[in-house]
Amino acid sequence: MSIMTKKDRSHWWIVLLFVISLRSSCFALNIEDTFIVLANKHVPLFISEGTNFEYEAGSHGTNCCSLDTVLPPGTLIKVLDEEKNNTVHAFCKVSESCSFDGFIHVKFFEHSMQTIDGSLFDSKVPYRMVPNFQEVCRMLDFYRNANIPFSWGCNNLDEVDLEDLYTFVCKNSNGQENIAYRCVGFDCSGILHSISSWVLPHSTEQLYNFSKGKCLYELNEKTSDDELLKALESMKDTDFVVCPRVHVIISLHGGFIEAKGRNYGIVYTDADHALERLKNLAKGGIIRVIRWHPELLSQGLEP
Repeated sequence: MSIMTKKDRSHWWIVLLFVISLRSSCFALNIEDTFIVLANKHVPLFISEGTNFEYEAGSHGTNCCSLDTVLPPGTLIKVLDEEKNNTVHAFCKVSESCSFDGFIHVKFFEHSMQTIDGSLFDSKVPYRMVPNFQEVCRMLDFYRNANIPFSWGCNNLDEVDLEDLYTFVCKNSNGQENIAYRCVGFDCSGILHSISSWVLPHSTEQLYNFSKGKCLYELNEKTSDDELLKALESMKDTDFVVCPRVHVIISLHGGFIEAKGRNYGIVYTDADHALERLKNLAKGGIIRVIRWHPELLSQGLEP
């Protein structure tokens, strides 16, 4: 049996340190790393620049107002910056027409290293098939009757339990901190994001300027009732009316479906009150009526 000399031991330490450093580097986040979100894996969260994962109970109740969206499976994520305050600056492509530039929680990446894609990021834009027109209408009818809660930043029906993965700190009226956040439901643009298989962007600003849709009307508070009524009567199911940075509502059965707020949830305005709802939305600025579903666009249905 050989005896390990002091020199031999020093060599082993060098080898061990090299292996440890190699292992660490394999699991380090590097700029330009590309990830693909897999189904049934941990759900990545996207937040805007300048926000954090703390929020206070208030205007959004138990909804984190800094959360922009839950990214769906198939999303491509490219790391732009190194780790900062438990988040990674990233560019996320949901589809050809929908992308985000912001921050993803580091814990998502820790569980997603095995999904690193070595190919060029821009060469693999996800392709998403929009459900057919009838299926989208059935989804909207289901949302209308399913008592789905309003949830800021959310776009899903399945409850995402974030408590084990992320820390959302909620301070109650006594200043005590509670960790409680379950992501389920929709905000106003989240409904459109969901029914389009995430082809439509989860942003009223981007919906307002959606290049693949057709703007049928631009309306404002000075628009006459006759013109508003003409616009209303020409709308088809799935068309949406959007006021940028404010709200979006969706045409359905002559009325509108919308995620109105945490005290309301998903609500439906029937045809008898649709004109009044359209008029109220027009008070927020110049609103656009946009047709987006490919089947309606291909039929050349004009107002």
